[in-house]
Amino acid sequence: MKRSLITVILLIFVSAIAPVISAESGEDFHPIRPGMKITFMFIIEHIVKPERLWSLNVVKSSYPESLTYTWTRPHEGEQELSGTRILTDLKYSRDFDPWYKNGESKATKATAPWIAREVLKELRKDGTAGGFRVCGAGAANWIPRTLQVKEKIVFPLTINGKTEVVHALKLNLGLVVWNNLNNPLVLEYEPLGIPLITGITGWRVKEINY
Repeated sequence: MKRSLITVILLIFVSAIAPVISAESGEDFHPIRPGMKITFMFIIEHIVKPERLWSLNVVKSSYPESLTYTWTRPHEGEQELSGTRILTDLKYSRDFDPWYKNGESKATKATAPWIAREVLKELRKDGTAGGFRVCGAGAANWIPRTLQVKEKIVFPLTINGKTEVVHALKLNLGLVVWNNLNNPLVLEYEPLGIPLITGITGWRVKEINY
């Protein structure tokens, strides 16, 4: 009887601390998978535009090797913009291309709106990840930079209609990334350049639905 009571107490204790252990290890849940839809708010000139939304739909996923997604974006005075991207290296690539071009349909080593799994592993372990490159029209394209963790934060996120608080890493270069090896999504991105010149607008994730 005494042994059974001790076992029950241990089980309760483990159940209680399991979420804490999970959070400290990066909360590797809510993976990338087909059918996942992500809705973003635009960030323009460092101002979040909650009334301006765009979306992404994951069509196929063999993460971290590759995935295919379609995207649609509103555009003032014109028809909705759209395109398709096939990300061929979400495991190792350090190329990040947040410049979305209407009608694009291409395979690319760029990872936006995610970062590669190995990059997140380095950020977790060392706080830095070198050789990271961002592209944009009119910008100094593909100059390697070093990502650095500025601070660990919590980020409010709506998942399947439920508000959750997830753990994230606030980085230099205007990025906030979900600390989730199964879904290293860039939750917020504020371009360093001027959108009119670079052609790049930022985003903040509003919700994820499966």
